[in-house]
Amino acid sequence: MISFNFNSNSKIVNSRLSNMVARQMPFAISKALNDTAKALVVKNKKDMARIFNNPVPFTLNAFYFIPARKYESSVTIKRKDKAVGKHYLEVQQDGGIRPQTGFERALENRLPYGGIVKHATPTSGAPKNKYGNMSPGFRNQMMSALQLQRDPAANSKKFGRTNKGSREFFVPKPDHPLGRGKKAGVYQRYASGKIKKVLNFIDHSLNYRPRLRFDERMQLYGSNMYPKRLQLALRHAMQTARMK
Repeated sequence: MISFNFNSNSKIVNSRLSNMVARQMPFAISKALNDTAKALVVKNKKDMARIFNNPVPFTLNAFYFIPARKYESSVTIKRKDKAVGKHYLEVQQDGGIRPQTGFERALENRLPYGGIVKHATPTSGAPKNKYGNMSPGFRNQMMSALQLQRDPAANSKKFGRTNKGSREFFVPKPDHPLGRGKKAGVYQRYASGKIKKVLNFIDHSLNYRPRLRFDERMQLYGSNMYPKRLQLALRHAMQTARMK
């Protein structure tokens, strides 16, 4: 879980203030912390749109903050609970070996193939959605044709065939010219005899470098944002106190 705590030095500040101002500080601090956290979530969303190439909404909206209450001196920004297999932000944050997706595990464990499949990437010939990812409908069609679905009833009756039977998915054996080295993957054969590759097999683990740098960015932005928002919040608190 990726999270970040932004703290206020309220004890030091309070010791230097008059009693009246000090009474308003808890409210001002919590408001300033929440305003800062809200701005940080928005800024992080803009950063991720720049850091990643055409990220999906799930990625852009992956973070939220837990509001600080009165007398609390910190606010927490954290990642929403991730769906099963949605681990990519942790890898982008810390670096290291990228775990397999559910689709990749199905290829490795259930595909009748003699080679090694650690990861898989769609080719330019595979249908993609507007975010550049292989469309779920096409992926499910391919899994069904290759007998990769967990539910046997969801698999095609004829191995490799789509429901219409006009197209066929196949995986060349490792010793076949189409199955050697970088050519390994899933191919699609049309009724016309045309063949195109739709999925690349990668036979080794993928190691990522840290890229997201969430804590580093939040600390830098927060240190600049918070003093200004505390000043505004304290001014508002004092105006409210005088009106009572």
